[in-house]
Amino acid sequence: MFALIALSNAGGLSGAGSNIPIILIFYKLNMDRAVPLSACVAVVATSFRFVYNFKEKHPRDPNRNLINYEMVSVSMPLVFLGSFLGVILGKMIGNMA
Repeated sequence: MFALIALSNAGGLSGAGSNIPIILIFYKLNMDRAVPLSACVAVVATSFRFVYNFKEKHPRDPNRNLINYEMVSVSMPLVFLGSFLGVILGKMIGNMA
């Protein structure tokens, strides 16, 4: 699982989506525990990647940062909205089944 997270992080992803099946199959946890655990792993991996790349410069323009913070500030509200709606819809769908 550590190798999968490291490879995902090197590719610019957190590896959260690919961790859920591993947690379900090999660690025998149910979905109610696997998803939050995977989200926690994603937060830690993303935070590590942010700290590691914070002072890195763009390869073609040394005046720019490697991370485009303007794009992050524009997209984060949509990420939060999607998470919020996903939780609400998940509760509604879970109650229907």
